[in-house]
Amino acid sequence: MLLRRTVLGMAAAAVLLVGAVAGATATQTILIGGGAEGSAHTLAAHRICALVDEHAGKDYGCIGRTAPGSVFNIRAIDIGLVEFGFARSERVHEAVVGSGAWEGEPVAGLRAVFSLSPETTELVTNADVPDDLVHDVVRIVFQDFDALRRAHPALNGLDPAAMLEGLTAPLHPGAARYYQEQGWL
Repeated sequence: MLLRRTVLGMAAAAVLLVGAVAGATATQTILIGGGAEGSAHTLAAHRICALVDEHAGKDYGCIGRTAPGSVFNIRAIDIGLVEFGFARSERVHEAVVGSGAWEGEPVAGLRAVFSLSPETTELVTNADVPDDLVHDVVRIVFQDFDALRRAHPALNGLDPAAMLEGLTAPLHPGAARYYQEQGWL
């Protein structure tokens, strides 16, 4: 199991850190795992990072990357290789309860940020990611929400209120704080 996690960690680093130099001038670099090349999830990761880079000044640099999928992103979050990742809701649920690919080994720190409705995909993070960072990313996304909608035709119908529905992991406190400030929780 340790060897498998080590290999996964090395693979995740290779896949996700290619191009990390772009965020080198920022105080903190944020990595977001998407999905397959050209997928709505990867394009959403790229768009979120473009928004963060545009609106966060020198506080954060953000890199959205393609990734092999939900299991990969959840494991990369769990071992601290990325701050955020997109994952199918059923995979998030399996990780939280310790079933499927996580049989007997739940990912206790997995936290939801929002869903991409009407898809059943969630942006997730780890409980250890600072509240202020998660709050800032969520604030930036919703501050220029139409830019996220334009990232891919599948995202055109996104509705902010619906993005809090159907989450299968506990909500991250930084995200919850933003939603409370908006009166959505």
